[in-house]
Amino acid sequence: MSTDSTTTDRDLGADADLPEASVNPYYLEDIKHRVSVARVGGVLYAFDDLCTCGKEHQCPLSAGRLDGTTIMCQCHGSLFDVANGAVLRGPATTALATYPVRADDGRILVRIVP
Repeated sequence: MSTDSTTTDRDLGADADLPEASVNPYYLEDIKHRVSVARVGGVLYAFDDLCTCGKEHQCPLSAGRLDGTTIMCQCHGSLFDVANGAVLRGPATTALATYPVRADDGRILVRIVP
């Protein structure tokens, strides 16, 4: 995984390591940021890995249930659309940040500006 904060596209790892209908978490050490990437219908979606339910319980969405483009927080049951970050059901009220992501030459590349 690239940790060079001067690059725009960050290499998260091998595209083959993310199967269809699944989500993988990644940690960007240089900016201390967790991001998840989901593959749904062959399309990649990148979004913040930590639920927006509350600061006291920042639950990793990558451990939640993915059903199509909807992911459920394992802690409080909030539902988010990974395609656009929208809250579909609370208790969360704040949308997730989403990021441009693509597969290129067998690698998953995400664009996160620190």
